Amino acid sequence: YAIGDFSKEIDQRVKDEVAKMREKDDYELGDLSVVLDEKVKDLVCELSGKEEYEFGDLSVEIDKRVKDSVAEFCGTDTYTPGDLSKEVAKRTKSGVLNYTGKDSYQFGDLTATAIKNYTGKDDYQFGDVTKKLMGNLFSGKKGSK
Repeated sequence: YAIGDFSKEIDQRVKDEVAKMREKDDYELGDLSVVLDEKVKDLVCELSGKEEYEFGDLSVEIDKRVKDSVAEFCGTDTYTPGDLSKEVAKRTKSGVLNYTGKDSYQFGDLTATAIKNYTGKDDYQFGDVTKKLMGNLFSGKKGSK
């Protein structure tokens, strides 16, 4: 065994396989690129349902699939620019109103509801959060004698 024998063997096996894929006796520089190009184009045709690859097919297919997914998420038949932003805003507003139990949102409602839920008090007074934290940390602990 000499240094590099393993690498040379792997190199030759890869070249032999690439030559087989190209239906050639010997590997030539660039054969791997040609094989990979053909494989990628075949996969893009499979994804897009087209018989022959045209430049841009992958981008067009990805764009179509993203728009279809957004339309489904938004509950529409087709995608229109701005649909996703509007749907996320609508769902966020609905979630906030549901969380706060209110019919409309005013700045601070989310924080006020979170503090109310945490402290268990309807009216917040300065120090309520700290008292609750300290109570949670030290409740049930006995002092040392």
